Amino acid sequence: MISHHPSPDLLADSARGVLDPGATLVIAAHVYACSVCRAETELWESVGGALLQEEAASPLSPDALQKALERLNGNEAEPARRRILPRYLEAFSLPASLQVETFGNRIWVTPNIWFAPVGKRPSYEVRTYLVHAGPNTKLSLHTHTGRELTTVLHGTFRDDSGVFAKGDFAETDGAIIHSPTVTGDSDCLCLVSADAPMRLSSPIARAIQILTGSFY
Repeated sequence: MISHHPSPDLLADSARGVLDPGATLVIAAHVYACSVCRAETELWESVGGALLQEEAASPLSPDALQKALERLNGNEAEPARRRILPRYLEAFSLPASLQVETFGNRIWVTPNIWFAPVGKRPSYEVRTYLVHAGPNTKLSLHTHTGRELTTVLHGTFRDDSGVFAKGDFAETDGAIIHSPTVTGDSDCLCLVSADAPMRLSSPIARAIQILTGSFY
């Protein structure tokens, strides 16, 4: 059962299309698994549609009809198709929104933890990535220099704020200092969107972070 959800403001912003693509992807992964938030998202989208109907009509360009007919005749771009997933993801069931994304090579930070970038982002201003940890693995103590959004795709982890299982959503920032730990006998895979890299407490962990390009 899903116990942790995005705030109503985040769901509304996602429905309105004003979030960064990475944040939108993380929320979409949660909405895919959560019937409660899916219904709320549909409500926000309906409200947006109603507001558009109340807007004054705008004049069409002279060639609007011709462009519409060309699209109907098959000249529009092909719809997004599922990509072939990397071998390291074949064992996981991913949301439909992730199956059309591209994934980079894994970055191993310990024998039990790896990160992998998601999508082709124009800059490192917002990082979107997968983080995977083996059973009973504890991540280094850290905080954040910006907002971090996470949806659990597989397995379970816990920290001081609770237990997060498949489909659960977490939002953290600089006020949170934690060391997430994978629980149970299964590994854990999460989708993350972060405004900035983690701020790690351990000197060794910080050194590894620098060596891997400070992506995560």
